[in-house]
This record gives sequence, structure tokens and C-alpha cells, in this order.
Amino acid sequence: MRAVSANSFALYAQPIVDLGLNKVTRHEILLRVRGENGEITAPWAFLDMAERVGEILAVDRWVIDHALELVGQGAQTSHYQVNISGKSLADPGLLTYVTEAIQRHGVKPDCLTFEITETALMENRNAALAFATGIRQMGCHLALDDFGTGYAALAYLKHFPVDLVKIDGTFVVHLVRSPTDQALVSKLVELCHTLGIRVAAECVPDRETVELLRGYGVDFAQGYRCGRPVPITASLPPETHSIELELRFPPRRTATG
Repeated sequence: MRAVSANSFALYAQPIVDLGLNKVTRHEILLRVRGENGEITAPWAFLDMAERVGEILAVDRWVIDHALELVGQGAQTSHYQVNISGKSLADPGLLTYVTEAIQRHGVKPDCLTFEITETALMENRNAALAFATGIRQMGCHLALDDFGTGYAALAYLKHFPVDLVKIDGTFVVHLVRSPTDQALVSKLVELCHTLGIRVAAECVPDRETVELLRGYGVDFAQGYRCGRPVPITASLPPETHSIELELRFPPRRTATG
């Protein structure tokens, strides 16, 4: 695609707060697209088109290669999380591509966590399991993203070697005012911790939600209350502990990130 070949992408970083330490220890790196006039926009329309024309694998590979290049240039002091789209997950050459990128850029495998969404698992269960098995054999880790939006979420915790669960923002944005969301989130955290799985909350909108999540034992919080995305060069000082790299697909995020 022209945007891939013309290097028309940019990587932004959004901070993630460790609620136990009460400080930023991670960043999520988000894909942005440069328009013809140089303006930076969210990638939703572009990604929709890339999926329709069968070019999403090229986009994913661009993100993986450039993200791991940045990771290799840093201190690699903790985990760097890379999201894999469902369409790319089905590609039999993806694991080899990731392995070669890790070696090419000198990235420590145990510094990497790859994210797979519930939708990707539903569409490519066998491919997802094969990819998860392969990256864990390399020493990498696995995260389950947008948790709670699928129809068999708990089964994934049983059958996949998950290290981190990210609670979808739809269960977080109204948490303070919703007893139902409070019950679901608190029990999910309890279940995950019993299984030895850490938990992150997405789209955290305000301080009250942060304190509620901390009370439930949620490990990490992300959202506009914790920090907005900024260009990666301005957000990743040498002492940054970890980076989360992500390529997102619809449904779109709420205004709180």
C-alpha cells in the first residue's frame, strides 16, 4: 500500500500507570497516519480499507519492525507489548517474521508481550494457539486484549497461556456509577489473580475510577486520566520501564482513550 511504502505512519505513546507503584511504568504505542498535508490522524478508516483490500499484514509488519527497532535501541528494562491483528495472526509466516525481527533488532524476548484480542481468538483459534505457543517457546509473553467483549472469554483463560488481561473500556468508563460493572470487574480481577494473571483497565476516565480500580487490586490503569498519547520521541525517556505497542481495530475507543 502507498502509506506503507511511503513510510506515512507515525508511532505515538500513551502512558500506563502501575497502580501498586502509583507511577508510569509502561507505554502503549499507537499507530497514527500522516495525511497528504502532514496532519496526524487516527488510523481507523485506513485500517478498515487495509483489511478490505487484503493489505493489513503489510501494515502489521511495518508496526512490528519499527516498534522492535525502537525497543532494541532502548534500555529494555521491562515488558514491551505488541498487538497482533486477527488477519495477520492467520498468516503462517508471522511467527517467523517476528522471530527474525527480534533477532535483527537485538530485542530480548523476555522483554516482549504480544497482545491478541478476543475477536482474533474467535476467528483464528488454532492459529492463535500456534502463535502463542511459538512466542512463549522463544521466551516472550501473551496478553489478552479487549477482554469481556467476546462470547467465551473465560474459556480463553483456561486454554491459552495468558500473562495479562486487559479489561475492555466499556466496563471501565462508567464504573463509578455502575454496580453491574463494579461487580464484573471486581470478580474478574479476583479470578485472574487466582490464576496468576495480571490485570489492566483501559479507558480510565477520572481519579474516582482509578481509586476504585486500585481497591479491586487492578495492576495497571490506562486512559486520558493517566495520560494522552504523544509522539514517541517526546514520551520515552531512557528510564522508561516498558512500552506497550499496539495496532488497534474497531470497535473504536471512547473519548477517554
